[in-house]
Amino acid sequence: MRALIRRHPWLTSALALALALTLFFAVRFAVGVVYWAQHRQDPISGWMTVGYIGRSWQLDPREIDALAGFPLPQGHPLTLEEIARQRGVPVAEIIAQAEAAVAKLQSADSPP
Repeated sequence: MRALIRRHPWLTSALALALALTLFFAVRFAVGVVYWAQHRQDPISGWMTVGYIGRSWQLDPREIDALAGFPLPQGHPLTLEEIARQRGVPVAEIIAQAEAAVAKLQSADSPP
């Protein structure tokens, strides 16, 4: 093994780098899969963004925005609390709008 490393240092370095990158992305993928498997259909809260709600409920966030009347994200996505603060309404009202949009999209997705 040492003879191989001495004879082909660039090749073994490239192999080690490829293995390290493969391991990194495999772990990153596994963590994402486990996280989202445990966060399916989370109850909607004020700290969530519309993108998080869409991912948790497996819906298109832009459709939730359109149905609930939320602004489209401009740069940093807004949480429901931030949307409520901008509108000057209670967070519970914004959460109710998001829940209504999710319910409508789910009923549209379900077969008759």
